[in-house]
Amino acid sequence: MTLYYISIGLDYDKYSKNENKYRYDFQLRTRFISNFFSKAVRKLRFKTDGTFNMISIALHEGKIEQPIISLIDVLKVELPFDRNLYEKVKDTQACNFYLDLLEEGFKNASKFKAIPLDELLRLISEFRIGNCKNEWLLKKKKFKEKDIEIILTGEFTTNYFQVVTTVNHLSKKKELVKGIIVRTEPDEIIFENLIKDFKLIEDQIEIINKFDDVILTIDIDKLFEGILDFNVIGNKKFKKDLSYRLNMLT
Repeated sequence: MTLYYISIGLDYDKYSKNENKYRYDFQLRTRFISNFFSKAVRKLRFKTDGTFNMISIALHEGKIEQPIISLIDVLKVELPFDRNLYEKVKDTQACNFYLDLLEEGFKNASKFKAIPLDELLRLISEFRIGNCKNEWLLKKKKFKEKDIEIILTGEFTTNYFQVVTTVNHLSKKKELVKGIIVRTEPDEIIFENLIKDFKLIEDQIEIINKFDDVILTIDIDKLFEGILDFNVIGNKKFKKDLSYRLNMLT
């Protein structure tokens, strides 16, 4: 069995009944960390002893128990939750609060089961140095007939997931425009199927999701004016979901 998932959040059993909204809000704020470390740990291809493929750091304010194998294939590590400190940092981009807990959790887990502790601590260090950025290339294409290159980048933070579009002028080797075309809640369930491909249709770019539906169009002519003119295709709720907190400071 290979270590495949890393998770940090409030203990489900302790908070789901009376403070589930609070628990879910914490989960949203830490999903970008769980996502980053889950993707990174898979590259290590670490073979566990066969009892777990996930390390779950479960925070709560009660008595802390020793690590256990919980549910199905989950190495659960309990840690104390400092609610007051969390309330002070939760609306900031600072992630050291979460990473300190993750580091403590990994160290405690290593006393219970063999895990790639050194590699996990190295990943934490690199994540800190990189200012906790969880970014990746979604799609990149050149359209020589229009003399442009379009790059879609995903950025996953504690507050949101967003798609940044960069458009380059090929012949002049310069950037025409760069901007945000999609922003959602920071949850993979919402955004994981959003971007599959994009294609050139006459004078616009059509962005297609993983169900082969067109979700957004970009006006090509406006790009040469330095304007990222786009239109989200869908009902009112879908448009709202894809413009999450865009009217707020980032």
